[in-house]
Parts: sequence; structure tokens; C-alpha cells
Amino acid sequence: MLQQENKNYLKTLPIYLLVVSSIIGLYIEFSEYWTPIGGEASLQLFKFEIPFLLTLSIILFFPKIEIKIVKYVVPAIPILVIYAFFDNFYGFLERSPRPSDLQNLYTIFDFSPKMVSWIILFSLLIPIAIILLIYQSNKNCSPKAIIYSLSYRLFFLLATVAILSSDTFIKYHTKTYTYINWSQERTIRENGRFSSFIFYGHQEKQNFLTLKKYMSSDIDIQSILYPGSITNPRNIHIIVLESFIDPRLINGLQFNRSPLAVELLPHLYKKNSFSHVISPAYGGGTAQAEFELLTGIKALAKIDSIEFNVMNGEKMSSFVDHLNQYGYKSIATIATGAGYFNSTQAYKSLGFDEVSFLEEGNHFKKRKGDAKIFDGDLLDHNIEKIKKSLQNENTPLFNYVLGMYGHFPYKRNVSERPDIIEVSHEDDRIKKISNQFFYRTKAIAKYINQLHSIDPNSVIYVTSDHLPPLFGDEINYQFDKHINISFFIKGKASINVSGKRYFEIPWLIWDSLTGTEHKRPLQDNKMEELYFKALSESIHL
Repeated sequence: MLQQENKNYLKTLPIYLLVVSSIIGLYIEFSEYWTPIGGEASLQLFKFEIPFLLTLSIILFFPKIEIKIVKYVVPAIPILVIYAFFDNFYGFLERSPRPSDLQNLYTIFDFSPKMVSWIILFSLLIPIAIILLIYQSNKNCSPKAIIYSLSYRLFFLLATVAILSSDTFIKYHTKTYTYINWSQERTIRENGRFSSFIFYGHQEKQNFLTLKKYMSSDIDIQSILYPGSITNPRNIHIIVLESFIDPRLINGLQFNRSPLAVELLPHLYKKNSFSHVISPAYGGGTAQAEFELLTGIKALAKIDSIEFNVMNGEKMSSFVDHLNQYGYKSIATIATGAGYFNSTQAYKSLGFDEVSFLEEGNHFKKRKGDAKIFDGDLLDHNIEKIKKSLQNENTPLFNYVLGMYGHFPYKRNVSERPDIIEVSHEDDRIKKISNQFFYRTKAIAKYINQLHSIDPNSVIYVTSDHLPPLFGDEINYQFDKHINISFFIKGKASINVSGKRYFEIPWLIWDSLTGTEHKRPLQDNKMEELYFKALSESIHL
């Protein structure tokens, strides 16, 4: 009997592998229609990706199943679901997911319950497929046979995980992996989704070992990035707004009126122009933009996909901390709860004296009908805080504000802020962000006018964290997807900072405080040294 079962297994296994490989191949081939990482399978995929998936699919091969479509097709469902999740992740953030991203999944629950519902429903296809396979295969088997079958499959799975974690495999995979440092899109397409997930996860692990080596180094970050002494201690206000995009920069749009509120025009460069600066992120990863603006160090995402997740509260060399050493009081007003991107520990490491999370406690109430705190309400709250600080403190102030109003899915309280802007585009998201932009720029203008009345000599920098994940075949942006709008005001003079990267903004502010323009190292290896050293200071091992 056992011999007959083995013959049946060996007879049907090649058919099974052929069907599964064909399904995977068809997905890869046709996925070019919904993701840039899809398309014709390269030979590189056969070095690991395809063999790995076929080996893994053997776990779900049950030769006793009589219904052929269940036996040969259903086992491919878990692979296709994971592929679809990978493609959607890349569609939003334009990069491969990594193991460290799993700790940030909970943030989706706060931003989009509808998306969470779809994720949960789609994820259920995996256990449903597995349960169906087990049921169909073992409905006429004894309990002992079922336990035996499931045990050897579990053993096979654990053995596969052990092999993937071994140094021998890591060396083989790194050697055979085709890494194209200028194009992650092409890298993933060449090597495969699973292969890339494993490769980038291994990179993070190796970089963490590098981080430990820098703990004993004597690199003085502050003297390199912030040399000299402050001679003109102006108050500093940095305002970072979620997905703050100028819809006029989207190609082919026509508006019934300008979505830019006229009240903001006097504060822009040459009275009508935003600066165009380079964010480290697109579509998500607000904390990456924060990291650069608050440290002056490039967010390389080498230890973790989000640097904030690495920090554990130990004081690190940062722009904020260096200002503190010159007597500044540093405060942060954050339009979220404290649970995002390890913010509580990260802000502590950065050196903030005071951090207010507006969605926590009773000191602030979100307006009824707003999904996220409206930027105008956030800035009104902040201006009152600044007034009190300037009245009661004799020390210079570093004021940091993080908004969240423009976050996907771009909800707006239409009873409070009705439609003003009509747009010549069928995608409703364009209409939403255009109307948001009108009300946001109106609120920002009001805030700046108030700041100028109470703090006329201050430095003000307003920017977006990153662009929203909008762009594709139907919606095209005039610039690179990392180019964001901002404006820089010193006193009442608007200064063009176009072409600057986010980590260069603290340098510019520092130079205005010291009255001297300093040169900093921009070479990749030098910036990498500063990056590892700063993060090594922020943790305690």
C-alpha cells in the first residue's frame, strides 16, 4: 500500500510542479500590467526564486486529493497572495518590503480601517486554501495518518527556514544575487520578490553588526556638521506636513481657480514660487524625512527601513541636541498618538525637552468630523503654545511641528471645508488633495502672519514629508517623485532652497545662526560614518 502511494506521489509530482511553476510564471508575466516590477521572467529568477517557490510548494502537495483543480491550483494561492501584497507595498512606497517593516504594519489601522479590512480579507485566502487542502486530502484518513502527514510537512518547512538562515546559504545568495544599486525596481524584477525580501533583510542584519563597531569610534558629529558658535540665536520653527503636495505640479490638470490660497503668496520666494527640495521618502516613511531634518544626517535605511525604530532613548548627536547645548528649549507638537515609528524613544534620543502628542491626553480635542487633525487646528494650537513660551522663557526656542492631515485616503470634513476647487481629472483623489491644498495653504499663511507678529526675527521652514502614493500611468508628476515643495523664511526674507536635500536644511539654519557658511562632507562614505555613529549613540547594547 505504502509503495503504491509513493509511486502515485512520484507520478503526479512533476505535473504538480509544472502547473505551479506555470501559474507563477503567468503571474510574473502579466503583473507588468499593474506593477513596474512585473514582466518577463529573467534567467536570474531560476537561480533562487523559482526553485525556492517550487520547493516550498511541495509542502502543500497532497497527491490523495481527487479534485484536480484543488490538488494542482489551490496550492499556488498562498504564493500569489504574498506576491500581490509585495506588489501593492512596492506600488505605495516604490521599494521592497523588509523584515523590519512588519513592526510598522499596525500604523495602517489608524490611517485606513478600510484598507485594513481588505488586507485581512485577502490574507484569509491563505489559511482557507491550506485548510481546504488538508481537508480534501485527509477526509478518509485515520488521525494517525493525518498527524504523520502534517508533521513531516512542518519539519520540511522548519528545515527550509534553517537553511535560509545559515551562513552557507547567505554567502551563496549574496554571491548569486544581482544587485543594481541605482534601480531597486530592476533589481527586484531580475531576482524576484521573495529573493529580494531575503536579500534586503540580510543587508539590515549585516548593517546592524556594523553599527556595533561604531560605538567605540571617536567621530565628533557636532564639530563636523555644526562647527563654530551661535552669534545670532534666532527662534527656529520647522513645520513638516504630511503629503503636502502642490497639485499644480501634476501634469495635464486644469482648475476652475488656483488651488494655492492667495494669502500665502507674499511668503513665497519671489512672491509666487515654492522651493523644490529632495525628500528621502516617497509615498510613506514620514520618519525618514524627520530623521534628516532633525539630525542633518542622510537617512540611509541601512539598519532598519525606518531609523526611528532603531533608537531606544539614549542621547545622540543631532541638530536638536546641539541647539540644546547652546541654551535652546526644544519642543515638538505632533498631530498623532505616540505609537508611530517608535516616536517616544526617537524624540528622546534626538534631544527634545518637551513632546506633545495631540491625539493623546485631554489637552487637545480634534474637530468633530475630521479623520485627522486639520493643519489649521494644529497650527492654531501651536501658535498659542509659542506665545506662552515667548512670554515665560528668556531662552531661544526650537519649535518643531508635525502634521498628519494630508495622509491617505485624503479625507476632509466637507461641512467645515467644502469643495472650492474643481479639477479636470476623473480620479477623485486629485480633487481631494487639490481642495486640501487650498485650505492647508490658507491655514499656513495665517500661521506665518501670526508668527511674524510675535516673533519677527525667527527662522521658519515649512515642508512636506513626502509625496502621496498617487503616481502611475494615469497621474504623472512634473518632477522626480522625491521632489517636494517647501519654503524658507529668515526674518521676513524668503530664501530659495531648491535642490537642497532634507539633511542639508539644518546645516543651512545653523550657518544662519553662526553667520558663517561652512562646508560639510557629502561623500557617501563620510555620510555613512556619521549615520552609523549617530545611531550607535542612540542605543544601548
